[in-house]
Amino acid sequence: MIKSILIIPAIVLASFVAADEVTDVSELTRRLQDGVPKILDKYNAPGVALAFVNGNRIIEFRSYGFADIATEAEITPSTMFNVGSISKLITAWGAMQLVAQGKVDLDAPINQYLKRWQVPNSKFNVKKVTLRNILSHTSGLSLGPYVGWDSREKLSSIVDSLNGDNNGAGLVELIHEPDTKWSYSGGGYSVVQLLIEDVSGMAFEDYIQQNVFEPLNMRDSTFNITKKVMNKSATPYDETGKVTGMVYFNEKAAAGLHTTPIDLARFNMAVLRDNEGHYNGVNILPEKLIELMIKPALNTNGRWSMSYVVDAENNSLGFAGFNRGWVSLSRSITDLNFGYVILNNSSIGAVNNEIDSLILSTVKQKHN
Repeated sequence: MIKSILIIPAIVLASFVAADEVTDVSELTRRLQDGVPKILDKYNAPGVALAFVNGNRIIEFRSYGFADIATEAEITPSTMFNVGSISKLITAWGAMQLVAQGKVDLDAPINQYLKRWQVPNSKFNVKKVTLRNILSHTSGLSLGPYVGWDSREKLSSIVDSLNGDNNGAGLVELIHEPDTKWSYSGGGYSVVQLLIEDVSGMAFEDYIQQNVFEPLNMRDSTFNITKKVMNKSATPYDETGKVTGMVYFNEKAAAGLHTTPIDLARFNMAVLRDNEGHYNGVNILPEKLIELMIKPALNTNGRWSMSYVVDAENNSLGFAGFNRGWVSLSRSITDLNFGYVILNNSSIGAVNNEIDSLILSTVKQKHN
């Protein structure tokens, strides 16, 4: 398959970047231009979008392949992708605003804030389930990934999902003692979705729109995936290269974010620093809470913070998302004040892994 390549260098992204000097990524983009089409051909993958950030600037957007193979539509900076579990990062920032406002205590029993549903009693201590350990996946709550639904018409409510109406994922319940070990829990983030709604009095998607998307200028991001949104989206393909339908979630906080490469890059910058040395996310959270969010959490062997995957070897914070037809990755290399996102409209995770390795090896070589 002949792959299209759309390149929008930093000079064209004037509306996205600051006026000061842009990081030189010429060697990186040269290696990407040579390597990424080969990776797509290797796996017969449809396309991929990349966006790079430095400090408080988006410095480059590049895309390869197609948003839709049949029409050979290009992937643009405003093409929408589903990013699966990267939704959890967005959710964590929203939940921590309730902490900053004094409305939620990180270490108080989560049940005291929940009005429509409670973590069920268990042989383990339910009172030890808190926002802090839910965000770091050390709460002991059940459920890893969610399957989702093939139709919006099958969606009901987050309470129904917590009670087990979630296409087979099961009931959210306490399955081991809190604060004893790490255990990935999408179910925990469904509890956080309920927490945000019950404490704020707002629908989850409206709360995130007002408190995360708007402050970060994420104009093209949503948890409400309508036909209009899908018309702006890349076409999802399965691991065999066949077109696959969209997957819809009641569990929006865990898996439902739909966004663009540029918007996700804007979010990636939240843990990077501006020209004055402040986190770019300070218009959402105070610095002390950002520091708390990104440091390794207890009982995670140093690999997780409150939601971020901590890669000590590469001095980075990030996350990956996997839903049928979509694979995504976000990585912020904090010591270099540099980050990037990789969005892929297929179920082929190896594409993102190889591109991530290519970027990391090039960046490391440059700075060694």
